Amino acid sequence: MNKSYFYTESAFIHQGDVEYLLQLVKASSNAGANGIKFQVIGEYDGFLSKVNPHYEPFKKAMIIKADWEKVFTLCKELNLDVIYMPCDKMAAHFANTEWRHFIKYIDIHPVNFIYQPILEIIKQGGIDIILGMGGRTKEEVDKKINFFGTQIKVLMYGHQAFPTHLHQSAIGKIILLKQEYPAIDIGYADHSPWQSDWGRQLQSIAYMLGARFFEKHVALVAGEERFDYITSSSPESIAEMVKDIAAMDKNEVEFADITKLNASEIKYTSRQLKAVATRDMHAEELITANDVEYKMIEIEVGLPYLNDPTGKKLLVGLNKDYPFLENEIE
Repeated sequence: MNKSYFYTESAFIHQGDVEYLLQLVKASSNAGANGIKFQVIGEYDGFLSKVNPHYEPFKKAMIIKADWEKVFTLCKELNLDVIYMPCDKMAAHFANTEWRHFIKYIDIHPVNFIYQPILEIIKQGGIDIILGMGGRTKEEVDKKINFFGTQIKVLMYGHQAFPTHLHQSAIGKIILLKQEYPAIDIGYADHSPWQSDWGRQLQSIAYMLGARFFEKHVALVAGEERFDYITSSSPESIAEMVKDIAAMDKNEVEFADITKLNASEIKYTSRQLKAVATRDMHAEELITANDVEYKMIEIEVGLPYLNDPTGKKLLVGLNKDYPFLENEIE
């Protein structure tokens, strides 16, 4: 794809409050996001163990099926894509059946990365996948690509420290992913602290390194203590991030492939010194070392170095200060 795709992540910041979640949907749309991601639990006890210390608090964050449908319907009305993360098998089944028409992408989070039963359900559904790869090795990612094939549309990179501080971001991996998986779009999920100054900047850096999908947690009020609030930006901040990425698109910022020269770099090499004639010369003349010197002429043609010119024949006439060309020397 040529243009970027930015979506917000609601996670469990709603804390079971459907009205809050509906407001997040509207805020994400108003901020200019392309979509919004939901973490959906179909059967609570099928996902979270009672031994988990968060069992009781997170139980209050459950949203019933009818209310999820209200949320998804609002997304459809606002032309906001649904990125759907099924936390358990029941939620995955819903994606393949009655909710299929709402869903743009299935998100596979690292917590479900090796849980084969849910992966089988997702594969059976055939919906395009954003593969979260935080904390996963290349070998593990390759196995998922082999399993799902072209169903995987995006590899979403983002260090899963929560929050992720600047020294932990390892954002340079994006360029390696871009080069290793050229047929798959690369994404960047930012988990910088909500009050950080660098979170917004990292989005643009990720773009330059090759990312084109972007995920950022959102809250109605940044810093308000709720589930997952620590990395959640305000709608106003999200709007600024979307604006930054749109500007990168508009200015056709190139992927910074370190293995290749881009067009401007190639043009810049024309400034290197080229072999030019020290005098006017006629066709059939034999060249001597005194006939050649090196000057900056800022054109793409010409030899940067004329190896051992003595005794070589000039096939065409050449004026002083003009470059020697390889196909015009015998």
